[in-house]
Amino acid sequence: MDESVAKKIKEHQNELVKQKQEEGLKRFKGEDGAGRDDNEEVFKKYESYRRESQLPTRVEDLRVRAKLTQILVDQRAQSLILPINSFAVPFHIKTVKNVSKSDEGEYTYLRINFVTPGQLSGKKDDVPFDDPDATFIRNISYRSTDARHFDEIYNEITEMRRIASKREAERKELADVVEQDQLILSKARPLVLPEVFPRPALEGKRLPGSLTIHQNGVRFMSPLRQDQKIDIPFSNVKHLFYQPCDKELIVLIHFHLKSPVMIGKRKTKDIQFYREASDVQFDETGNRKRRYRAGDEDEIELEQEERRHRHMLNKEFKHFAQRIADASEGRLQVDIPYRDLGFNGVPSRASVLLQPTTDCLVHLSDPPFLVVTLSELEIVHLERVQYGLSSFDMVFVFRDFSRAPLHISSVPSTALDDVKQWLEYVSYILTTSSVDVCVTEGAVNLNWGAIMKTINEDPYAFFQEGGWEFLQADGSDSEEDSESEAESEFDSDLAGDQQESTDYSESGSDFGASEEESGEGSEEYEESDEGEDWDELEAKAARDDQKKRRERGEGSGSEDEDIKPKKKSKGGFGKI
Repeated sequence: MDESVAKKIKEHQNELVKQKQEEGLKRFKGEDGAGRDDNEEVFKKYESYRRESQLPTRVEDLRVRAKLTQILVDQRAQSLILPINSFAVPFHIKTVKNVSKSDEGEYTYLRINFVTPGQLSGKKDDVPFDDPDATFIRNISYRSTDARHFDEIYNEITEMRRIASKREAERKELADVVEQDQLILSKARPLVLPEVFPRPALEGKRLPGSLTIHQNGVRFMSPLRQDQKIDIPFSNVKHLFYQPCDKELIVLIHFHLKSPVMIGKRKTKDIQFYREASDVQFDETGNRKRRYRAGDEDEIELEQEERRHRHMLNKEFKHFAQRIADASEGRLQVDIPYRDLGFNGVPSRASVLLQPTTDCLVHLSDPPFLVVTLSELEIVHLERVQYGLSSFDMVFVFRDFSRAPLHISSVPSTALDDVKQWLEYVSYILTTSSVDVCVTEGAVNLNWGAIMKTINEDPYAFFQEGGWEFLQADGSDSEEDSESEAESEFDSDLAGDQQESTDYSESGSDFGASEEESGEGSEEYEESDEGEDWDELEAKAARDDQKKRRERGEGSGSEDEDIKPKKKSKGGFGKI
């Protein structure tokens, strides 16, 4: 990326971060506690029986016989009836946390733990009760010599808890499924797109069906059973995509819905209808032309036929998608992915090609599908942006902070500049609709679970303390610190190298001078006044030794004896 372009992008993103902070302050002003009451969790209350007459008849029989000392399990009411001081006390199965059984001697103990608030401080699922003075029973233990009966009760309670948990999970799963508008069939002959396959597929055999356009939506009908159909009203369609079969195996029309619907037993927000681009029914070996001709001519003809076939498929599906948009009376626009701007990434399990569109970032070729609406984004953060790494990660934070951020990992670093320029272009485009996509980057992965929890607890305080500026500060500080550390290390290394080179040059100059002096003739050494020869030093040392012996009376030679110095050898070391 050009430096001027990168600088402009950075300045624009800094402005967007400040703009996001101002928007956040206006958006959450006055919601420092009162605005989150609707989403705040409360301790749920369950009711087993409305009146005493609804208790099982077996309870009354035991009471009449004064033997109300048995634990009863009522599958119909999903409740346990526990004997407490000869009273039948019902507990709903959702109030039971767990149950345990142990054997000690001749007795078998059954311990039932209940769900109570305030069990562990700081627990994730801990929800306070509305009455702080309420008293809860945390556990009850029973013992009996009938181990077989306790085994049956233990198994019944465990099975009832499993069924109740499954029902609760299904209820939560279908909580956002809404009833769609009734499809109004067209009185005239509707437009039909034949021989298309739906995804997700209907139950039964995988057979192609027909997609028809009606007054307020489209309908897919299975050729085998008339009750197997998919109705998509225009009022529930959020995005309409058409993806050609260029460099793809299929051509498709994709509907991204506002609210999920049930297709068979699965909930989905994405429904697409496709047709395979290659004609698998065409048999090359049984073709008559193949018998009489062989060589490259057949291959060229097949390639041309495939190109014509793909072109006709693209034309047919694009025309039908446009007719769907026209029938919606302006509520839908056909959006086509830009394959040239695509980049690889891992949104779920495998690396796929992510393609930008006018309003979204999509992957439609294989399930699970991905559709990210850019107008719903609050910020896009690029993680692990470091020199030397082969990939980076993208985190999409939505304006609805209750939604978990979307992570796309392992995006090649070669696509970093293209991704930045695309998001910057989107920011300029969406600015006209008062929606901006802010892009930041950092060198490390962040704990987005903790970040979003802090934001949801008090969003106004979050934006009051700077909002998303910490993402920019993290990236800039890390870059500056790394640069300053690198510069300081480089300067210190350079200074050390210069000092070593200086010392080496000085010692080298001395060493060179000594070599030059040692290489010169003996006449130069004699002319020099510095130092004495080895012969003179030896003669001087001998005189000193003789003088000391003479003083001690230990002289052994004549006093007149001259001590002649040895003749200087031509290979001597010279002066010192």
